[in-house]
Amino acid sequence: MMALLRDCVRKILDDHVDLSRSKRRAVLPDIKGNLPEGPSGDRRARRSRAALTAAFADLALERGYSGFGVNDVAERAAVGRSTLYTHFSGMDDLLAKSLDTHLSTIARCTVKPDMEPELERVISHFWQQRRFARTMLQGDAGLAISRLLVSRLEEALVGLRSAQGSRSALPMSLLAEQLGAGQLALLGTWLAGRAPASPNIVARLLHRTTYAAALASLYGCGSVWRRC
Repeated sequence: MMALLRDCVRKILDDHVDLSRSKRRAVLPDIKGNLPEGPSGDRRARRSRAALTAAFADLALERGYSGFGVNDVAERAAVGRSTLYTHFSGMDDLLAKSLDTHLSTIARCTVKPDMEPELERVISHFWQQRRFARTMLQGDAGLAISRLLVSRLEEALVGLRSAQGSRSALPMSLLAEQLGAGQLALLGTWLAGRAPASPNIVARLLHRTTYAAALASLYGCGSVWRRC
């Protein structure tokens, strides 16, 4: 089965060559990163990043996140170690940059009043690649993903607090930790098949519970948070 990261990098050429076409086809945004200027440099860089990310995905499925390192990724991708470090600072950076777009979508969409279609597309994508997703939510990889999701949630919550005109002094980092843990627990249970539901239901549940909890935390306790 094609892993989540592999499916992402397969679309990178379309995303960079014709962004408007990508949007019309509802293709998920792909890997982020600064690429060398110039068409030939772009193509070479994209090929290298795609090869590295595909190798990373394969090894994660075979050995688990803690069972391999940068040398293994570079060897599997048939590129030099220096090429890997041109694009990524290490294993956590490779994982984070590969999944950043998806986690950012979850964080952003779950603190908006109305559920956006992009959230359901990401959740559906996780289900299609659930074997890989389950692997990545465990162990050291799960910790790295949790840190990234919490970071993106904190950014989104700061934006929500500003948009709502809330004067709450509740630390957004603390709220982000609570909401992120809940989101990952829900996804982990669902992806493991312990609570069957459609991607639409899971997306709606993620959105409604997160948005409601965020608003309740910003307003529900009145002046209590201002004394924190």
